[in-house]
Amino acid sequence: MLNLRTPAVFITVVMTCASMVGCRERAAESITGSSSPNNELVDIQPASSQYSKEWHDRVGREVQAFCADCHVLPLATSSEQSHWPGEVDQGLNLYVTSGRTDLKVPARDDVIAFFEMQAPEKFDWSPWLKSVPKSKIDFTTLSVGLADEGTTRPRPPGVTNVRWLDIGMNDSLALVYCDIGSGAVVAHWPDRDGGTSKHLATLFQPVHAEACDLDGDGRQDIIVADIGEFDANDSNLGRIVWLRRKPESEEFEQIVLMDGIGRVADARPADFDNDGDVDLVVAEFGWRTSGRIVLLENRISESVAAADQQERLSESFIVHEIDNRHGTIHVPPADLNGDGHMDFIAAISQGYETVEAFLNDGKGGFQQEVIFAAPDPAFGLSGIQLVDMDLDGDLDVLLTNGDSFDRGVKPYHAVWWLENDGAYPYKHHKLCNMPGVLTAKAGDFDGDGDMDVVAGSLMAGPVRDQFESFQMASIMMLIQTEPGVFQPTSLQLHSHQHASIEVDDFDQDGKIDFAISNLLRTARGNEPDAVIWWNQSPGP
Repeated sequence: MLNLRTPAVFITVVMTCASMVGCRERAAESITGSSSPNNELVDIQPASSQYSKEWHDRVGREVQAFCADCHVLPLATSSEQSHWPGEVDQGLNLYVTSGRTDLKVPARDDVIAFFEMQAPEKFDWSPWLKSVPKSKIDFTTLSVGLADEGTTRPRPPGVTNVRWLDIGMNDSLALVYCDIGSGAVVAHWPDRDGGTSKHLATLFQPVHAEACDLDGDGRQDIIVADIGEFDANDSNLGRIVWLRRKPESEEFEQIVLMDGIGRVADARPADFDNDGDVDLVVAEFGWRTSGRIVLLENRISESVAAADQQERLSESFIVHEIDNRHGTIHVPPADLNGDGHMDFIAAISQGYETVEAFLNDGKGGFQQEVIFAAPDPAFGLSGIQLVDMDLDGDLDVLLTNGDSFDRGVKPYHAVWWLENDGAYPYKHHKLCNMPGVLTAKAGDFDGDGDMDVVAGSLMAGPVRDQFESFQMASIMMLIQTEPGVFQPTSLQLHSHQHASIEVDDFDQDGKIDFAISNLLRTARGNEPDAVIWWNQSPGP
C-alpha cells in the first residue's frame, strides 16, 4: 500500500511581487524601440543622478526583503520600463488580498523607480529583423483535421497536445490530439487510406493524453488531463478523465477519476508502488490559490474490474498529495537513479520556475532534488522533455522558456539542454534564443547519429499579430553540428501558433518526422488541427 507524504518543507503560495504571478493577464504592449543595455537574464547596477547611492541601497534592501520572502528577487531587466508600474501595483495588491501583514511594504513609488532605473527602455528586437538560415533538411507537409474542401471550419483549431500513441487500433500507432476549442480528443492514422481520423471523445478542454491499460483488461485506454478552463483563474473545473476501451469495440466510455480540482495540465501513467498496476501522477496547474502535484494510487481489484461499474471504478483510486505548489506543467515519469522505483520530473512554473526530480524511496515518499532553478520568476518556463541528448545512456532534460502569456514575449526566451552529469543540479546549456518558444522535441533529423531539436513558438493573440512583421522563426530546427553545438535553422516564419510537437518515424522509412499542433483563439483562415512534416532527407 502506498502512503505518500507531503514534503516537509512548506513553500508559500502568496504572491508578493507581480512578476511572481505568471498569470496570463497581459501581453506585451510594445515590441519596437531602441536597444536595451542587456536582454539576457542578468541584473545591472546603472548610475542615476536622480537618486543617491544611499537611496538605492535602502530601497534595494526593502525590495529584497519584501519580494524575496517567497521567491527569487525579480530581475529588473526582465521587463521594459513601461511595464514596471503595472507589475508593482499587481504585486502590492496581491499582498493585500493575501491577508498577510508580517512584511514591511516598501513605498510604491520607490519600488517602481528601483526597477525602472535598471530596466531597459525597450527590448532590442533587431536580431530578429533578419531570419536565421533556412533548414537544409527537406520536408513535405500533410495537414490533419482540415475542413472538407469548399467548407469552413466552425471554429479555429485549439490543439494543445499531440502524441504518437498505441491505442490498440488499426494495428499501428496513431497521432492522438486534444482540442480545447471543441473539447475533442481525436486519433489520426496518417498511413491509413491517405489519412484516417476518428473522434474518440468530447470533454471540456482537454490538454494532454496518454495511453495505458489502466484496469489490466488487455485493452489500451487513454488518460486525459482536462484543464476545464484555459484562461487563468482558480476555477474548480479541472478533471482527470479515463477513456476506457469498451470490450469488442473501438469506442470508449468516459470515467471521471478526479474532478472539482484546479486547472490540470498533465497526467502520466506509471507503476509507482511496484504492485503491478498503473498509477497516475497528476499536475494540477491551478493558478494563485489552487494547484499541486498528486498521485492517484490504483486500487482496482479484479472483482471491481469484472463488475464493470463506473462508480466503483472511479472510486478505486486513492489521492496522495506530493507537492503543494501550483504551476506544474509536465510530470514525465522515469526511473532516474536505476533503483527499480519509478520517479518523475516536474516542471513547475508560475514564478517558481524550477525543474525538480522526485525520487521514489519505495516506501511511499519522494525525495526532491533541484535539476534547474531559473534566475528570475519571469523566466517563462513552458515545457520539458526527458531525452538522452548526448547519447551517454542517461536521461537529460530538454527545456523551453517562452511563455508569452506570462508578461509577453521576451528576447531571452530560449531552448535549453539540461545535461545529466550524475549530480544535481544538472549542467545547463542554452541552445538558442527563440522568443515565444513553447515546445521542443529532440530527434536525429539529419541521420548523422546525434540528436537535433525541433522547436515551435506560440504567442498570445495581439502579440502574435505584432511579431508577424518580424523575420522570426515559428518552427526552428536546431542541427547538432558537433557535440553540444547546435546550428539554428528555420522551417517556418511568422505563424506563432504552435503548442505541441511530437517526434517519431511515422511512416517507418528510417527517417525522423514530426507533427506540430495549431492553437488559435481567433479564426485565421482554414487552418488544420496539426501538420505532419515528413522527412525527405537522404539520410547520412
